[in-house]
Amino acid sequence: MTTIRKAKANARRTTRKPIGAMSQVQTIKPRTNTAPADNHDESGLDNLNPQLTPGRDAKHFRRIIAARKQVAAAEDALRAAVQAARDAGDSWTVIGMALGTTRQAAFQRFGK
Repeated sequence: MTTIRKAKANARRTTRKPIGAMSQVQTIKPRTNTAPADNHDESGLDNLNPQLTPGRDAKHFRRIIAARKQVAAAEDALRAAVQAARDAGDSWTVIGMALGTTRQAAFQRFGK
């Protein structure tokens, strides 16, 4: 059985997984949404020399990175649209219908 404890000071989670008579402790850091300062991807692929580093074409890797950034941008746009609807006086029922979910689920995801 796995137990999860939230550390109050730094919002880290600690999970314990039983392994025989001993337990293994793993600390999971929260995700951060920090964008790089420049327009280069953070993968480090731009710094590789293809003549010294044989490898495959990274077009699929770069496509995944671009899609992940689009998902983050879409999530931000969705949050802004929900907030604008709430500011305009729309109910959680209406917002839930627009999202294809219940009012409770909409409130849990986007409520204050």
